[in-house]
Amino acid sequence: MAFKALRDRKLRSTLTILGIVIGCSLIVALVASTSGLSASVSSQIEKVGVTTLNVASTSPRTTPITDNDVATVRTFTGVQDVIPYFQTRLSINYGGSTLSVNVIGFDQTKLHTLYKGLTLAEGGTIDASDPTGAVIGTEIANPPADSGFQPVGMNQMVSIQGGSSGRTIPYTFIVRGIMSPYGSAGFTNLDECIFTSMAARTIFKINYYNGIYVIAASPDVVNSVLTSIQDYFGGSVRVMSSSAMLQTVQSITGSMTLFLGGVAAVTLVVAAVGITNTMFVSVMERTREIGILKAIGFRPKQIMGLFLSEAALTGVAGAIMGTVVGVLLSFLLGGNISPFSSVPRGGSSGGFGGSAGGVARTSASYSPVFSTQLFAFSLLFPIGLAVLAGLYPAWRASRMNAVTALKYE
Repeated sequence: MAFKALRDRKLRSTLTILGIVIGCSLIVALVASTSGLSASVSSQIEKVGVTTLNVASTSPRTTPITDNDVATVRTFTGVQDVIPYFQTRLSINYGGSTLSVNVIGFDQTKLHTLYKGLTLAEGGTIDASDPTGAVIGTEIANPPADSGFQPVGMNQMVSIQGGSSGRTIPYTFIVRGIMSPYGSAGFTNLDECIFTSMAARTIFKINYYNGIYVIAASPDVVNSVLTSIQDYFGGSVRVMSSSAMLQTVQSITGSMTLFLGGVAAVTLVVAAVGITNTMFVSVMERTREIGILKAIGFRPKQIMGLFLSEAALTGVAGAIMGTVVGVLLSFLLGGNISPFSSVPRGGSSGGFGGSAGGVARTSASYSPVFSTQLFAFSLLFPIGLAVLAGLYPAWRASRMNAVTALKYE
């Protein structure tokens, strides 16, 4: 009887259910998307390791980090290893096309220590005494087909030019290794980077370090090591802690999840008000029907159950459809449904991040995270809210006088 009553009022029932679908789908999509974003950023930070500190000079030319500084930091209590590095933005030329890339130089034997899970698809790491060897990221070796940049293979020679000195004469490097797809570590996309040895500093005419990676012996001593570094360098460096970044990201995304979930829940409350209004109108329209049901023996609790069943069916339909729509919407927000997986970029400099006809893969793409608790909430909360919204109109219907209802026109 409840299903027939909803079917007889198709438009009104559809609009009521639509309100629940909107609220339910927003809850699922927003919560799953923010959870996925949190998991994605956390996994990128964890690739560097929670015991790793990145100590970067605020001004490498005026306050550079020297070999003496590296030796001093090694003596700090709780320090397991110190990896100095230099980093610069240069242009790579190959096959008549140009890409703007990050060039990072450090001891290649520390590559797997610094970046957890990183592997080489081809070749090997660079010897410390090799100034012209390079390990390139997979996006450089195998760029998108429509990027305009030619694939770079093993033992190929590439030209790199630019840098802080302003020199435009290209430096020639030989590809000694190609990394497997890795993605971002921290806030650096390694697939678009070139790694060289520290010996390459002589070619680029860099006589300083941009920074050092300090690896603590355990997570328990990270804060004490960070304090020692800050006391030693003062304000001449920025110290970034992976564990602190991870906690900050999780705190921010947790707050976002609560806020956005609350906004979506308000939409459901608005839908519940619509259900209450619809039920009141239904009770008024069916006053004579209620009188007939009472006249043939329906008890008050049966009348109440009939209207509560209508409200519950509305909630069930809205919850199921809203959850399905929310799942699809969360994938759209995460950029994992083609054609949202890649975005063409215009510009003039060439390469990843700006280019002559280049295509950059969406680095913000992530997969939504669904949990049992989320699905349980998205299914049960709208149903409970719908029943609660229909409770008073149903009670009014059950308390209606049979004689008065039969006389109602």
